[in-house]
Amino acid sequence: MNYDLSGKCLLEISGEGCDACLAVMPNCGQVAADFGLKFVKINIQDCPEVIEKFQITKIPSIVLVEDGREIAKCAGFQPLEILQLWVQAKLGI
Repeated sequence: MNYDLSGKCLLEISGEGCDACLAVMPNCGQVAADFGLKFVKINIQDCPEVIEKFQITKIPSIVLVEDGREIAKCAGFQPLEILQLWVQAKLGI
């Protein structure tokens, strides 16, 4: 995997032609900016090893990581407000 996952990152793992993936991307970017997280968008076709590393079974998947280690993961479209609450809860802020 050729992504810098140092620090706290919000990963959006998606696939081409996925409507839910396209819909959730702006929400992920906004939440990452709101909480000072690095936003990393990963296309599973370009980086299939991410499926194994983070045990991805559905797309889109959103993974909160710190220094490459998974803190939490959720799947499917997440409205902005729900995603904000989820990140707050998982980071304990």
